[in-house]
Amino acid sequence: MSRVRFPSPAPIPSSSADSCQKAYPLTRLPKIALQMYLLLSLLALGCARHGEMVPQSRLDTADLHYQQGLHALDEGDVWAAQASFERARALDKDYPGVAVGTALVASAQGEFFRARKLIEAALHRDKSFVGAHVALAQIAASEGLARGDSPQVWLEAVRRSMVQATKLAPLDGSVPFRLGEVEFQAGEYAAARLALQRSMALDDHPWSDRAKTLLTKLQQIERSTPGSTLGSKIATSATVTRGELAVLLIEELHVEQILAARDRLEGKAPAAQRAIDAKTLGIELTWARPFIERLLPLGLRGMEPLPDGSFAPEAPVTRSQLAMIADGLLQRVAGHGPSSDRYTGEPSRFSDITSDHYAYAAIASVVARGVMMADPLAMSFRPGAAVDGAEALDVLRQLESALTGGF
Repeated sequence: MSRVRFPSPAPIPSSSADSCQKAYPLTRLPKIALQMYLLLSLLALGCARHGEMVPQSRLDTADLHYQQGLHALDEGDVWAAQASFERARALDKDYPGVAVGTALVASAQGEFFRARKLIEAALHRDKSFVGAHVALAQIAASEGLARGDSPQVWLEAVRRSMVQATKLAPLDGSVPFRLGEVEFQAGEYAAARLALQRSMALDDHPWSDRAKTLLTKLQQIERSTPGSTLGSKIATSATVTRGELAVLLIEELHVEQILAARDRLEGKAPAAQRAIDAKTLGIELTWARPFIERLLPLGLRGMEPLPDGSFAPEAPVTRSQLAMIADGLLQRVAGHGPSSDRYTGEPSRFSDITSDHYAYAAIASVVARGVMMADPLAMSFRPGAAVDGAEALDVLRQLESALTGGF
């Protein structure tokens, strides 16, 4: 039997989709092969364009998109950051910021080994690239914090990288700011203060402004002087969940003792204990369950179960919710009527909230008492903003002072 010989397909040139079509006509391809061919052609065409991207403006540079990617990372938007770094790559694949940005994205996703390798590649390409030294410090800090290592294990390496970055760019305000940021995360507040003050002294916008904001938060934490280990650990958190706030109310504010003392003064009998359905509340497996079970019988306004019956221990606490909790405690211990009796119907005192907002009376009350602050220039309260650890501790300290000082 003679063998049937099929003609070998001509090699597909990589220069363009058109040359591919001439070398291997589409009419000779089976349907499945045709579909695969079209897919691969589109990918090849996309890759060709990606590698040959021409700037669409004089401002459309790799460095611009690298800086935008760093901004997106600061905002917590990893995907937008990756997109910016990829455009930087398309514009200039040899730009060191491409590897630096990709390393920071990898670090944000917990891929620390890959992140370090990318930084090594960036430094091999350009040892004078300041961002690579700063990123190396940030990655070392992120990995140490993620592992739960003591700052003594990784902080020295962070400082060495930052010293090198400072030598390369002594007038760059981002370097001392990033160092202050890491020292702050490590709980090294004295060192953080010095670094942030250096950034402010350089007056390099926007870093001096960001340093001032972080320094204000640091001072807020120092004023709060957390009384428990848990309080100290949550001080630098970007958000506080309902479960965490329950712990802080029990451990930092000692709300059980405060309310029990008030009940004794009024001659009230201790409230009868009610059975708590942990499954319905959604706290069956949460680490904060013992604290939530101690808090719920106290009947604190703002910390009751939600309309669906759950406690939502992982939900972040907003400023309006914290205002309601604080106001409810103040009114309850003082023996006053609800704040709505005093603030309902008045023109709003804030630029970003109307007087018919469900938490308006509570917000107006706690701001008037100095327990929480509104922006003094814009007179805004940001009711939907998440409460961070520093603010939560500061409010608890204000409450502690008010509640234990007598009414």
